Amino acid sequence: MINRNSICIIGGAGHVGAPLGLALSSKGYNVILIDKNEKNIKKINNGVMPFVEDGCAKLLKKMIYKKKIFATSQLEETKKCKYIIVCIGTPINNKFKPNLTNFFNSFHKLKKHLNKDHIIIIRSSIYPGICDKVFDIVKNYCKNLSYCPERIAQGKSLIELPKLSQIISGKNTKAKLESGKIFKKICKKIIYTEIIEAEL
Repeated sequence: MINRNSICIIGGAGHVGAPLGLALSSKGYNVILIDKNEKNIKKINNGVMPFVEDGCAKLLKKMIYKKKIFATSQLEETKKCKYIIVCIGTPINNKFKPNLTNFFNSFHKLKKHLNKDHIIIIRSSIYPGICDKVFDIVKNYCKNLSYCPERIAQGKSLIELPKLSQIISGKNTKAKLESGKIFKKICKKIIYTEIIEAEL
């Protein structure tokens, strides 16, 4: 059974996913942080931030106490959530080419847990054409794919999220409007664009 007030973040124990999860949980959402890093998962569930991020340590303790956020390695937890935000890293090699192997693999693993009511939001840094490739992977399971790029200085997420405008793009109107709904809670302004514009 999907909980319309629940959000899961894949790559949720990292520098992009964890602060985003905390910001959303502080606005009333139930947040599940999904990650492969067992060390970070344990720290988060014990109320300890795994890295320095202004304002997050205090907020994490508060959200853990309120049972609004928890971390796990279990991908099937996505079945409980309406919104699935993907924050998988896309690091570049010494030739400045992004490594998208883990990124694409995450969608191949995720697709068997998807249904038509999910809203999938890509938050990772990607280049033009990547959303189309992701859509080809998930379209037989869920067509609500959105791309909402992140452009926040590391360590300043909770400070910058409310100040910066957020670009929202999607494969359909439902994906755009649903993604806009959650980001309106934490961002100053929403800018709706086409996916290719957001990727650029």
